[in-house]
Amino acid sequence: MSDQPYAGPQPPDSGSGAEVVLHTWEARVRVLSNPSAWSGITLSLGGGALGLGILFVAISKSVAGLYVAGAIFGGLMLVFVLVGGVIDLCGGFRVRFAITSRGVRSVSGKGARAAANAALVGGIITGSLTGMAAGQLARSEQDVFIPYGEVTKVKVSGWRRYILVKGHWGQKPIGLSCRIDDFSQILHILRERCSSVQFSGHTWVAGH
Repeated sequence: MSDQPYAGPQPPDSGSGAEVVLHTWEARVRVLSNPSAWSGITLSLGGGALGLGILFVAISKSVAGLYVAGAIFGGLMLVFVLVGGVIDLCGGFRVRFAITSRGVRSVSGKGARAAANAALVGGIITGSLTGMAAGQLARSEQDVFIPYGEVTKVKVSGWRRYILVKGHWGQKPIGLSCRIDDFSQILHILRERCSSVQFSGHTWVAGH
């Protein structure tokens, strides 16, 4: 999908079957304050570190391999914090969100694409399997879509103007970073389209 997938608001769903954009907006998403980023990187790096730990234990016949894996995981998380801090100081990633007649979309901007490509290429150059996996994971998550029928839970944090939309197990969640003036509208659309889904959290919006 291109960097400009949506031209703006479109007419209400006509029932023709075509996907219609109900609301779209752009936001700067910071890394270190993003729960989705933390959960995603923890699972990906944790899984890689655990796999290495099991391999070390099998080779050395000693539980010391688990300590090595823990040290690797800690080091990679430190790198993530440092890189995420630099990205946040530069204003974060530019992400475009869209609430459509079919579901919720999140499309990363050029900055996120460049960072994902850099992680993948860096992993290949250094021979880091973890780096390559993380880069490939980031590339696959540049365009995320969750149909309404696959939404299982919606967590609302009004004071942050943040709505976390979760799908089935193993499906990448979408964290909607909303603006003050459209937070209520976005939440209203989601409640209408996901009427059978559990909503949790609070809707009080900071700045109102």
